[in-house]
Amino acid sequence: MRRAGDRSRLPAGAGHKAQQRGADVSGETVNHKTCPTIGACGIDCGLCPRYQSKSASRCPGCAAEGFLDAGGQWCKITRCAVRDRGYETCADCPEFPCHRFEGWDKGDSFVSHLKSIANLRAIKERGIEGFEAQQRRRIELLQAMLGEFDEGRSKSYCCAACALLPLDELETALGEARKESDATGIPGDDKKSRAGVLHRVLDAAAERLGISLKLRK
Repeated sequence: MRRAGDRSRLPAGAGHKAQQRGADVSGETVNHKTCPTIGACGIDCGLCPRYQSKSASRCPGCAAEGFLDAGGQWCKITRCAVRDRGYETCADCPEFPCHRFEGWDKGDSFVSHLKSIANLRAIKERGIEGFEAQQRRRIELLQAMLGEFDEGRSKSYCCAACALLPLDELETALGEARKESDATGIPGDDKKSRAGVLHRVLDAAAERLGISLKLRK
């Protein structure tokens, strides 16, 4: 099983170990993960408004390097999977899914939990490298949406869309929103009007696919 920091390619389904401090299964210690944009629980931390924030309170992601020194704390899942067992995600654990996941994908926090268990199953079946690459593209699309279409109130909406909609739908939606904005002469600094275009295009895709882009309480 690969240690954190070892970025060499592994075959699909191969494990991925977190880094140093807290006892792991080999007796070594673990204090952070290699991929903080992927929650140990499977949520898309890189697609969370708090991760995408530019404020001093920005979240560095799931068990990111130095998070303990910055005042971060282990949650019940990272404490078990990362600190105590040395896993990158719960997908590496032979006990997954355990009792900690009962109802986990039925409600949301700052980011959608809806696909968290499905994300872990995908990592377990195909390996974390492919999932991470796809998530990086989602983050790129999200940052483009925020840079070009966010009027100051669309960050949570765009994060949910980029976490829940299929990747090809996001690619298409961003292209359509850019095209419509240009065709109707909306200037780049009119973010309110541009946000309206993007919302309309993403809402149409979500409705067609039967996906709600609202976070669940």
